[in-house]
Amino acid sequence: MKTGRPEASAALLSLVEACKAGELGFHAAAAALADPLLRQLCESYADQRAGFRRELGGELTRLGVAPGAMDSPGAEPTGGGAPLSVASDESAALAELARRDAAAEAIYREALDRGIPGPMTELVERQHLQVLDALKHLAQLEQAVAGQT
Repeated sequence: MKTGRPEASAALLSLVEACKAGELGFHAAAAALADPLLRQLCESYADQRAGFRRELGGELTRLGVAPGAMDSPGAEPTGGGAPLSVASDESAALAELARRDAAAEAIYREALDRGIPGPMTELVERQHLQVLDALKHLAQLEQAVAGQT
């Protein structure tokens, strides 16, 4: 089933919120993690999510959604906006990042299941696959870090 413009806009806005939450979560983790490679990885994922947000924002603009609607003040970001506690255990931090990415992946899956119209489908599918890749990578890193302790 393909969605109409209002439904597509709502789905894309949910994805923008999920990407914003991911971006903020990865930045917070990068600031708190001790391992420089993990910090770099988190910054890379934060940059990726910022790029996703920009791409989705472009699609929303094409649908006629005002840019201000993409940054709803006071709205709780989807996917777990609570502060990330990473100071004591990097394995637990990676697990939390993976949990949050799983929430974002579910939002992508729901948007695709509902049907995104036209050329937006390829964009959302590509981003979804990259979120899935990140999720798998985070799970592997969590296991590796847990095995070192």
